[in-house]
Formats: sequence, C-alpha cells, structure tokens
Amino acid sequence: MSEERKLHAQVKIMISASGDRKGPSFGKGAATLLHGIEENGSLNKTAKNLHMAYSKAWSMIKKVEEGLGFTLIERYGARGSKLTEEGRAFLVLYDEYEKKVENYAEKAFRDVFKNF
Repeated sequence: MSEERKLHAQVKIMISASGDRKGPSFGKGAATLLHGIEENGSLNKTAKNLHMAYSKAWSMIKKVEEGLGFTLIERYGARGSKLTEEGRAFLVLYDEYEKKVENYAEKAFRDVFKNF
C-alpha cells in the first residue's frame, strides 16, 4: 500500500443485568460520572464539568442503579455525593474489564487488518 492508514479498533462495552439487553446498562457514560463523583465529591459538579444537565446525570445513575439492582452512589443533597462501597468496587472491576477488552480488541484488530 502506498499510503499508510490510521485505522484503530473502537469498542463499546455495556454491562446489563437484563438478558434481553434492552434494560438499563452500565457503560462509559456511567463510568465517567462515577469517576467524576470520586474526584469532585459531587454529581452536580461532575455534570457541570461534563456540560450535562444535573437532571440527566441523576436520571442516568438512577436508571443504571435500578437495572443493576444496587446503589452506586450515596447522595447528600447540597453536601454532595460519594460512591457506595459496592459502587466503587463495581467501577474498579468495570475499569479492569474495559482495559482487558480494549487490549484484546486492539490485538485482534491488528491481526485481522494487518495487510489493510
């Protein structure tokens, strides 16, 4: 090939407790919100930093919690929010899983598209 292409794999990871994959799921958006809460101690501040309405962020977290069947964050009103123990543990596992899947996908992509 005369021109090198800059192709790379992109993986979208979603975790759902619903077998039909139609219910609420945990993915990059929810993980980003949880990381922001860990950093800021506030869902509201995290939503603002992400240029997202607080109501949308809160609704997303609530739906994901309902879908997973456990609470991800503790809300303290004007005093902020923090991850529950279970929420923090789940986020750590999600991050580990995401990294493994992305590494695998990148290797598989290079193997399959090596001549393209």
